[in-house]
Amino acid sequence: MATYYETLGVDPSADATVVRRAYRKLARRFHPDVNSEPDSTDTMARINEAYRTLIDPGRRNEYDAMLRAGLAHTGIDLRRRERSPLSVRLQHRLGVLRTPIYALSFAPDTGTLVSSSFDNEVLWWDPGTGEQLRRVKLDSGAISAVRALSEERLVAAGAAESQISVCRMRDGVVDSWRSSPAEWASCLALSWDGRRIATGTVHRTLVVGKTDLGGIEYEVEDHCASITAVAWSHDGRYLATGSADATVRLRDSSSGKTLHIFRQILSTVTAIAIAPNNGFLAVAAADLSVRVFSLNDGALKRVYSGHTKPIECLAFHPNGWLFASGGRDGNVGLWNAAEGIGQVHLEASIRPILAVAFSVDGTKLASAGLDRTVRLWDLRVKS
Repeated sequence: MATYYETLGVDPSADATVVRRAYRKLARRFHPDVNSEPDSTDTMARINEAYRTLIDPGRRNEYDAMLRAGLAHTGIDLRRRERSPLSVRLQHRLGVLRTPIYALSFAPDTGTLVSSSFDNEVLWWDPGTGEQLRRVKLDSGAISAVRALSEERLVAAGAAESQISVCRMRDGVVDSWRSSPAEWASCLALSWDGRRIATGTVHRTLVVGKTDLGGIEYEVEDHCASITAVAWSHDGRYLATGSADATVRLRDSSSGKTLHIFRQILSTVTAIAIAPNNGFLAVAAADLSVRVFSLNDGALKRVYSGHTKPIECLAFHPNGWLFASGGRDGNVGLWNAAEGIGQVHLEASIRPILAVAFSVDGTKLASAGLDRTVRLWDLRVKS
């Protein structure tokens, strides 16, 4: 597998001038505008990836350190599947909704898929047949997160500027509340049991509260810039916050106390996910990378690349080592956190992907976004 230096054809000691000259030479040869070969786009994407890393002193230093440690994931073609321990097949395209889809969730007991769109319309789908089972229009704010619970219960939430909205549904009855925090909300996440909500603001504050009462449990302000991503652990013990200060803080969810700071991130954090077994933390950043950290010792394990536009969402498979990424390039990536290899590259849409989710049994992957279509993939994962 070629390193970035080998991709550009330069020596590891090459300075910026040599790197830039090599890049321009390769671009004149492989750019799709001048090269009609079918794989020219992929080739140019790997060349661009190598150049972006080696021309930036900070990223290059980190990459060199990872090469020495044997951790670097280097420019492979995600369409290669020879060693892939999984297979993916598109099973259903679940209609075209009226507005973009912002959130997906599978019910833990029935496996029903729930989608939520920009117009606050929530739909329930049978993942086996693709049939639409139910439709509800929520009359509360802008919904951007949804959590399907057992016994047909549902919690949905959203943030619009300085207003937070939460809806709870049980037995067909919807209760909702709204709050207007003093600060502009930038991101939010619902706990896996639907009982708590965490909101990050542009003014660096984390606000955690209950979804049933609307009260605030605590507020924390310890990032140096806006909070841009929030994620809960499946067991509710941990809460992770990512920021424009290029760090992620792992917290005790009961108090907000920082347990560990992950600093080996080179740009604004765009998405976070915690593995169901609390083994890994996946962090997507504005430099189009995904970094995987061990939650046992905080060590950086792998760095992945492959998306050509910012990554909007991450989700872990129930097995704890496979995870999915959705990007503004319309692609869905499947990655092996344990072995450090890209598994599958899915060209899901020509529009940005805003949500990805795995079914509880791990046999389904759902993706959706700005094209207003839910795609359901049949997934077979080998042990």
